[in-house]
Amino acid sequence: MKKISVLTLVFGMLFSFNALASQFCDGFKQGYISGRNQAKGINFTSITPVCPVQPVRGFGDPKSDYEFGYTIGYRTGMYSR
Repeated sequence: MKKISVLTLVFGMLFSFNALASQFCDGFKQGYISGRNQAKGINFTSITPVCPVQPVRGFGDPKSDYEFGYTIGYRTGMYSR
C-alpha cells in the first residue's frame, strides 16, 4: 500500500510540472512569433525554437507562467536573425 501512494505522488508531481512547463512553452512560442514579426516588420507564423528550461523568476517578473514565457519568447524573437 505504501508503494502505491509513493508512485501516485511521483506521477502527480510529474504531471503537474508538465502542465506548468506547457503554459510557459505556449507563452514562449506566442511571444517568439510576436517578437520576430515586430523585428522583421512582417506578419508571419515562423518556426519557433525549442522551448528553454523555465528560469527562476526575478523581482518584477510576471506571476503567470504563460506571461513569463511570453516575455522571454518576445525578447528572443526580437533579437533572432
